[in-house]
Amino acid sequence: MTPRKIVLVGGSGVVGAQVAQILKRRQPLTDLVIAGRRMEAAQAVATTVGGSALSMDVDAGSLPDALDGSIIVAMTNDPHDRLLKYALRRGLPYVDITRWTGRVKQALVTVAAQGPLRAPVIFASAWMASISGLLARDACRDLAVVDSISMDILFAVADQAGPNSAAYMDRLSEPFYTIEEGEWVRRVGLLDGHMVEFYKAGNYKTYRFDTPDQANLPQLTGALTVDARIGFDDVKATTLLHLLVRSGIWSLLSRPMFDNVRRSILYNPGPGAAHRIRISAKGRDGAGKSATESVHIIDPAGQTHLTALGAVLQVENLLSAAPPAGSYLGEALLDPAYVSRQLQNEGVGIYQEAAK
Repeated sequence: MTPRKIVLVGGSGVVGAQVAQILKRRQPLTDLVIAGRRMEAAQAVATTVGGSALSMDVDAGSLPDALDGSIIVAMTNDPHDRLLKYALRRGLPYVDITRWTGRVKQALVTVAAQGPLRAPVIFASAWMASISGLLARDACRDLAVVDSISMDILFAVADQAGPNSAAYMDRLSEPFYTIEEGEWVRRVGLLDGHMVEFYKAGNYKTYRFDTPDQANLPQLTGALTVDARIGFDDVKATTLLHLLVRSGIWSLLSRPMFDNVRRSILYNPGPGAAHRIRISAKGRDGAGKSATESVHIIDPAGQTHLTALGAVLQVENLLSAAPPAGSYLGEALLDPAYVSRQLQNEGVGIYQEAAK
């Protein structure tokens, strides 16, 4: 394998540090650069993987030339698209795992305005760095027609989490759109709950939330309806958030003066706990009969580890068989069956649900 420089922007964060460690283990010839606002934190991670550290603030007026000739992996919010535009101007391969649905749309506009691309640009911002979308595609493989895809997430309150996770969850009460029966429907987060049985964990209530999967999977699978819902393994926490949103109190708390209050509710990371996803695809098989394919994904190492694995698989694809220059969704680019095997090799449990 030819050595290749990979710049992990936000590489000293909870997810970024795991991406660096997994990449160094799986791709030992890579030259890893850990870039972040805090040089001390970046250097600490770089030391553990035999890489180098780079001071970088994506909000700065200019970015360092040290990124030239590298693959850029964005693992920190880039609100003004400065890092993205840098990669586009210089023709550098780029992977982004940080954007919610609206920010992905913004990025696609930025890419379109750039004109012809000189390198692949990958938006792997669906849940867990596009792992959820890839495994949803895998669940649909035996369906000739896909009517609906339902994705339910059980988030452990004791799991590790980085600040970007809190920023994502901070948008719980903002409206968003999903596809239902082929039509866009306006939704509000943490409403329309239903009970879900998670593999070997019991029944939990999950509520709607915004994730790019709901915009991307209809295009990739032909599904007429795609829904994503989330709940917490602490039933009281889920109930409290639901009541705050339904009552309108959460909208009031969305004001900047209440930032610390919201974060105290949403951002209390623990030492780590299993992350669980249930995906159910309904449709018809090749004989025209109704069929349901359901799968449970469990990462004992938690959601940050699963996200890191998703980012690593995207980077490895660029290292081994880079696609032509262009813009891609992460869940459209990789082979779902291959991803499933690689996740299981890394300790992620993937279990088919028996037909009922």
